[in-house]
Amino acid sequence: MLLFLYTFLLTSFAARSIAQSVSDFGSSGGSGPKGGVGDLSRPVLFAQAYITDGKIASEYPDLVLRELTISSPPVLEKSEANSCNAIRSVVIDDSPEGRRQEMLGFGHAWTDSTVSTFGSLEEDVLDELMAELFGPDGNNMGFMRHTIGSSDMSGTPYSFDDNGPHYNEGQPDPNLENFDLGPEGEAMAKLIARMGDYKSDVFLFGSPWSYPGWMKQNGLFIAPRLLGGSQILNNTFDPQFTPQAVQYFTKYVDAYKALGVEVNGLTLSNEPLNSQGGYPCMYLGADDSARILNAGLGDAMKERGVKILAYDHNTDQPAYPSRMIQGSNGSVSGAAWHCYAGNVNYTVLEQFNQAFPSTPQFMTECSSYLPSNYSIYIAQQFIPSVQSGASGGAFWVLGTDPDYGPHSPYGGCAGCLGSIIVNSSTTYTKTHDYYMMGQFSRFIRRGARNYAVRKGIEYGGGTTEAPQFILMSVQNPDSSWAVIFLNNYSTDQDVELSFTSHPGSVWHGTIPQLAVVTWLIPPSNLWMVNNGTASPTSTSYSTRNGTMSGTSDEGHQFTCPTTTMSAKTSSTSTTTTTPLLPVPHTDYVPARTLAAAQCLVSACQS
Repeated sequence: MLLFLYTFLLTSFAARSIAQSVSDFGSSGGSGPKGGVGDLSRPVLFAQAYITDGKIASEYPDLVLRELTISSPPVLEKSEANSCNAIRSVVIDDSPEGRRQEMLGFGHAWTDSTVSTFGSLEEDVLDELMAELFGPDGNNMGFMRHTIGSSDMSGTPYSFDDNGPHYNEGQPDPNLENFDLGPEGEAMAKLIARMGDYKSDVFLFGSPWSYPGWMKQNGLFIAPRLLGGSQILNNTFDPQFTPQAVQYFTKYVDAYKALGVEVNGLTLSNEPLNSQGGYPCMYLGADDSARILNAGLGDAMKERGVKILAYDHNTDQPAYPSRMIQGSNGSVSGAAWHCYAGNVNYTVLEQFNQAFPSTPQFMTECSSYLPSNYSIYIAQQFIPSVQSGASGGAFWVLGTDPDYGPHSPYGGCAGCLGSIIVNSSTTYTKTHDYYMMGQFSRFIRRGARNYAVRKGIEYGGGTTEAPQFILMSVQNPDSSWAVIFLNNYSTDQDVELSFTSHPGSVWHGTIPQLAVVTWLIPPSNLWMVNNGTASPTSTSYSTRNGTMSGTSDEGHQFTCPTTTMSAKTSSTSTTTTTPLLPVPHTDYVPARTLAAAQCLVSACQS
């Protein structure tokens, strides 16, 4: 009986405490604007809808496909209207019981491939691109990651303290006297600083793919690539260098600040359970992560306003962030998850929330791959992760060249696709991912609140290929609602959406087949004067293939559209035909003890 009572109280407490706040999470700085659609400076006053088709326009040149295009808005009804199809009822719990986590935003990752390709653009073209990515009339991305040192999306491998003639030939640097961002690291910091000219309320967090080689058991920044990407047992952090790891992160944060960038968050390692070779990787156990925090990094980051996000890897190992939190004396402020655990299970976030109800969570990496003719992948990751508790999401690489690089010539992802492809010094292409990202990042403001969807979600067969009708609903700071739908069915879905606090009032509309649609619904105090028609001054945000009117043929009366789109096909190859090179200098043997390293520094002799 006592056990039952304890379990009941714990579950009840978790349910009441699920509405995590991120109000004390910082911003990377800058003089640019803040906010956007859905805040008090740009309130939503009438119902609107925006749509991006799953079919990719570049693969269907003969079709007029919608990319962040104005669509027919939902219409407020006082009773059920006649419908063309079976009505799908959607119910949003806007009561205190339905109130969930506070949102930070959505975005991508700054990588060396992004920095080098963006840096090749002429000044006026770069200005245009940055506005399209971060400006209030662009994608307005507010949750950005960046690499600390190189990753697989780097043509040149480096850390911030290689301390040797080659990244795989470094000697220990006990006092980090040779710490230096280097040309690549400085270029990244300067471009991120420029981001602040277009948006000054971005949450920025950094992640290293590997510590300097001399901090690892094998002494190698990049280990040799094994057949099948097998894990390498000694490609792991050497705990004797814990004090140096603390210095490394502290110096990095301070160096970025000196260049005008406030780092707001940090993960101690990208994918800490990944120890394969061919690109920077490093195994870092949960206990070692906690040890680094307890050795001074936790306090140093608190002094600098930097939030520690635990884990930064797949949802199949939830014990890792739990152990970090339990072992680090209050230093951890959030948990970070990736999407690569097969058919990813985001309900892990719900279970984690029950154990740590005050700890915000984020989906910090997922990647699109080589172009296909159909993709709804961003929505398939953002919607369920937010519904399960994520306060934001970041897809992987932001920009590449036409060959999906520069990237490591030794291994890693050779086909990762971002939102931008830079073609030349004067031209770039906004990929399909740009528009899918905008369905989220343009319309969900920092400080918005996610609310529970009590009815209407259907995951089909439980895989990303099965028919799905899923959605998420957030209330923005202006009290309006952004409701994002994914319809992965080959038929349109006739929807009636209601809120639990407003029985008898429904918003009626159609979600077209094979598409992502964002509805903007004004605050309830405007419903009496809102008939669902689009404003005569409304314009689309961004459209490559034309704009569809937001007003139906009969004013506010709901009409059923006809859509004839074929079923989807997909292709998600992760590699290209470019041959991989062997990793150089993997037979190098460094001084393996701190005492030996100090002898090197002081030139002592045995």
